[in-house]
Amino acid sequence: MVQLRQSAAPPKGVDKNEKDLTIMKKILIALLLVLSCVLLFACVQDDPTTDTTAPSDGVTDAPTDTPTEAPTDTPTEAPTDEATDEPTEEATEEVTEPETEPVVLYQLAPEKNSLMQSYVIKTQNGKLIVIDGGIDGEGRDRDPYMPAALRAIMGVDDDEYFEVEAWFLSHGHKDHMYELSKMLKEYSAESNYKINNIYFDFPEFGSEEYPTANADMEFSQIKENINKYGEVIGATVKDGSTYYDDINGAFINSESVAKGLSLEIDGVKIDVLQTWDPADGFSNINDTSLVLRFHIGEQTVLFLNDLGVNGGRRLLATYGDQLKSDMVQMAHHGQAGVNKDVYDAIDADVHLWPTPIWVWNNSNGIYQIDDVRQWLYGETFLTASEYDIVSCLYKKYPARSTQVAAWDRVLDYMKIEFPYIVPERPEPETEPETEPEVIEPVEHDYVSDGLVAYYSGTQSTRGGHDKDSAVWQDLVGGHDMTITKNADNYFSDTGLRAKGVKHNFPAAIVDTVNGQAFTIEILLGDFVSVGNEFNTFINGSGDEIALFRRNSVDELELKFQINSGVRIKVKNCLNLLQNSLITITYAQNDVVRLYVNGEQVGETPTINGSLGASDLFIGHNAQNKMFDTTYRAVRFYDRALTAEEVAANAQVDGYGIAAE
Repeated sequence: MVQLRQSAAPPKGVDKNEKDLTIMKKILIALLLVLSCVLLFACVQDDPTTDTTAPSDGVTDAPTDTPTEAPTDTPTEAPTDEATDEPTEEATEEVTEPETEPVVLYQLAPEKNSLMQSYVIKTQNGKLIVIDGGIDGEGRDRDPYMPAALRAIMGVDDDEYFEVEAWFLSHGHKDHMYELSKMLKEYSAESNYKINNIYFDFPEFGSEEYPTANADMEFSQIKENINKYGEVIGATVKDGSTYYDDINGAFINSESVAKGLSLEIDGVKIDVLQTWDPADGFSNINDTSLVLRFHIGEQTVLFLNDLGVNGGRRLLATYGDQLKSDMVQMAHHGQAGVNKDVYDAIDADVHLWPTPIWVWNNSNGIYQIDDVRQWLYGETFLTASEYDIVSCLYKKYPARSTQVAAWDRVLDYMKIEFPYIVPERPEPETEPETEPEVIEPVEHDYVSDGLVAYYSGTQSTRGGHDKDSAVWQDLVGGHDMTITKNADNYFSDTGLRAKGVKHNFPAAIVDTVNGQAFTIEILLGDFVSVGNEFNTFINGSGDEIALFRRNSVDELELKFQINSGVRIKVKNCLNLLQNSLITITYAQNDVVRLYVNGEQVGETPTINGSLGASDLFIGHNAQNKMFDTTYRAVRFYDRALTAEEVAANAQVDGYGIAAE
């Protein structure tokens, strides 16, 4: 302890030791005062009867107990609030929830010509979820556009940091994965972004189930670039493995999907409904697409990605009416994807079209998009609306897709904010009901039992042969079909001349071939091969049934998609097809038989199940499948004709014994 000594008679000047003593006294007194206040405050806080609520202005009352003796040389500061006898209103502190933003879905497109798919979801707290990312067709060799787009969505400037919480790759085609591949190729320790999770489940291409890795996938690049990303971020991998191998299917796989795989990211729930299955057909890359359903608040968005007919059939068989969703992304860019029955089960109010302008307009008539639009509303359309959000019909696109500022100016045209208010769709105007036409079957000599429709080349209407007609009328059942007339498609004296156009049968005929049994008879005239690969005479969009010539080997083939694509093959068919009658008889749990001019030329093993076709047409518009012929007649039965009945009809058409 330090003892301080005072002089009996201090000199005029203050001794340095005494000055120091005075200062130390003041410091000790101040410390005692502070300590007293702290102890007093602690006691008040510990007393459960004491109200410690602060006044609404945030100023606390001064302590009531003060030191008994304040040092005379220490000034005291008056309390800021005067005590009054007026009652004070008890302060209440409002508890407010932290503000959150609405969830927003972006259907991105750097320009209107790219065949691609890119979706981004920004959650309520600013987390990013990406599906695919696409490809900038016009800027394929430029820097990737996605970093700029994602920064614009996050509201940060060029080169500022951002994170992607989850990036889903639907399947191995470049129009879906090329952007991510480019991003990861140039990724380095200096790259100012991070992808926390990459989710995908790709087959082992080159395996027995998927023997070919088609050139469009550019698959080696995505594997190489994912592995590079893993090296940069320092990901640990199993011995002898790669980062790509470790994350491929690690989370998403058939087993986990079968158990109802779901994950949740910042309030957005994601159900993985389907992944690849070899049963859908080998090398069918589109059918390896993930099917994802997002739950955003009370609304659901179903992403079909590029799912095809086979994958769609499996999806429908698994879930049925449970596929019902508020929004759906149209499969395979809106054409040649799943069948109509899948969309019927989904029954969406809003359709998302990741579609380039040249597919949307279908000016050359080779895409199925017109049929798909017809499926949705019973009519075709070429405009966007609140119900159909089309990526190639936005008002603006970024002038420089690699700059954040360019995306800032266009993102509002590409976003869907949740909850999405869907206006009530007006009911279509209905024509006044009329009495159904009574069809009086035209007289004929063919087998009548089970005859559903008969289209005659020498009588295009029930009133006679009208070569100017745009309708091929059914002479026995009233199932009339509309044809597309042009310089190569018209009625001649002997039938419907057809070249380069699909002519679709009405729904009743599709229902017939989807039934338990049917017979199709096609009477051809002179035949000229045009396509360099195939000549397809009758077909469904999903190849549920296909009768075609394989040109390279001059082989007639009848193929059914069910039962692993069973088919009949007839060699040396070019001459056989000239002015010939082709008959197909089908019955479930029985063999399918193919006849030419009344004589059987082949049969399949037993086929189980129905075709499940969404449409049926004659002729073909694809350059590699075209031909030039005249359909002299087409007939449909709802049962399988016997060999004797087939021969009898052939005799009426001028073949067989009666013709000799």
